[in-house]
Amino acid sequence: MEKKQKSILVIDDESDVCEILEQFLVQEGYRVYLAFNGDEGIKKYIERRPDGVLLDIALPGKNGIEVLRELKKIDPDCNVIMITAYRDAEKVVEAFRLGAYDCIFKPFDFDYLRKALMAKLI
Repeated sequence: MEKKQKSILVIDDESDVCEILEQFLVQEGYRVYLAFNGDEGIKKYIERRPDGVLLDIALPGKNGIEVLRELKKIDPDCNVIMITAYRDAEKVVEAFRLGAYDCIFKPFDFDYLRKALMAKLI
């Protein structure tokens, strides 16, 4: 029986960050969907039901914490890793409280990201 390819939705307003993550994730064997704001991310999550989500905390408009809250209402079991350039402990703690299972800081440690994804998705 063939193993189903896992999919990841990346929600980040910075196109260069999305591109870097997409290249890494495709190389790791994931199918990748991209969204550049919170509303688009929620819509793509509903349409695609990815296995995991990489979600930027600092999105314009609807921020990552608000998006996480909505994703968890849609699917309490969704696997979300927050990504951020800021070392804002308060927001990270809030994300964990809402159900994110990890947080990755920019610039990315790809070995850590690989292990974090494998911990939940494999």
